[in-house]
Amino acid sequence: MDQADWAAAELAGGELRLWLMEGGECITASCGDDPGQTLRALLLPMLTQGQIMDVLACGWPGVEPVSVPCPPPPPAAPMALDPRIRLHAVPGLVQDRPLDLLARAVPLIGGHLAAMPDFDGVLCLAGCPSAWVQISAGEVVSFRSFLTAEILSALDAAPRDPFDKAAFTETVAQAMSRPASLAADLSSVRAGLALGRIEDAAAWSRMAGLMIGAELAAARPWWLGQNVVVIGDSPMADRYDDALAAQGVIAARADPVKTWLEGMQAARRRP
Repeated sequence: MDQADWAAAELAGGELRLWLMEGGECITASCGDDPGQTLRALLLPMLTQGQIMDVLACGWPGVEPVSVPCPPPPPAAPMALDPRIRLHAVPGLVQDRPLDLLARAVPLIGGHLAAMPDFDGVLCLAGCPSAWVQISAGEVVSFRSFLTAEILSALDAAPRDPFDKAAFTETVAQAMSRPASLAADLSSVRAGLALGRIEDAAAWSRMAGLMIGAELAAARPWWLGQNVVVIGDSPMADRYDDALAAQGVIAARADPVKTWLEGMQAARRRP
């Protein structure tokens, strides 16, 4: 089938995002325990009589992940979803030491390698979760993921505007120098906010700095001395840029949607 006859889907956080690859249109819908039902409800009304649609999906449940080191894996065999939908799930990646799992990052990795096949370095995926992915010779060598964004969201401290760069940079350094005090330092910021001693923007910026600084401290083996590319939406990706720059690492940036779509296109071509 030609490119106009397929779609790319991402399942994330109870939400299904569907891209119709003919024009890049994105459709988003909430889904419960049965993402297949949501996909059918979105897609079937668009199909003409007798049309069969190929769908590549990432983050799909029930798909065995592939162990690293490995190149971005090809899609799994088609799933029996509907007579008019051929669903091909893109597997995630699993690592044994330290134990870790990337369920939805494979298209970002594949898209970056499609654009830069000789890339040797680290991808900082500034998402939910965030991840540091070491790549060499076209393979994922190792990775480490972090729940930074989820914790900041739970604290109502996700990066936002207005942004206090000085407060952020200060607390990045603070967390990197003494990460064991992270929980106490976060509590101090919340106390300052409750007492009116810290403005909202400074409080959010300090909490983001503490969390991202602790992450950088733990991920130091992945980024220190490496060629780093940050892939993610603003403002979260901007904060990783700022934190890395404070350590003397000037990271390149890649557009997350463009990279993801290129990764799904690359996966479709992969035998």
